[in-house]
Amino acid sequence: METKMLKPLNFRYALVIEEMDSVRTSIVNVLRAQGWFVHGIPRAEQAFHILAHSPYNLVVIDSELPGIGGIDFVRILHNSREWRMIRLVVITSSQSEDFATQVAECGAFLASKSRWQDDLLSFLSGYDEDPIYDRAKDEITL
Repeated sequence: METKMLKPLNFRYALVIEEMDSVRTSIVNVLRAQGWFVHGIPRAEQAFHILAHSPYNLVVIDSELPGIGGIDFVRILHNSREWRMIRLVVITSSQSEDFATQVAECGAFLASKSRWQDDLLSFLSGYDEDPIYDRAKDEITL
């Protein structure tokens, strides 16, 4: 009898933080269509409790949220030892180079609000091929 090796399942979990229900639902649907398990919430403050108990690989966040804004949330995750490896996508309508620099310094991907779907799909197409992420992951596990 021949024994077959099964490929390990590669589950991906994403958290979408977007105040507007219709936009949040659209982002969730795009991610689900790409095979992601997705949870959507309207406020960044809710995310900390969720992240403490769930293994998310990706957070997609609107930059213009009330309360803790997108860039502040991204900075918190970037500076946190436990959440630093979560990949981040910031959706914004800002055209500011300073804002783009701040997002990049936190290791996040910037998506334009006017073409968020194309930008998000572009980001996802390279998700498994990011050598910087792989090196960083190796450094943390060493």
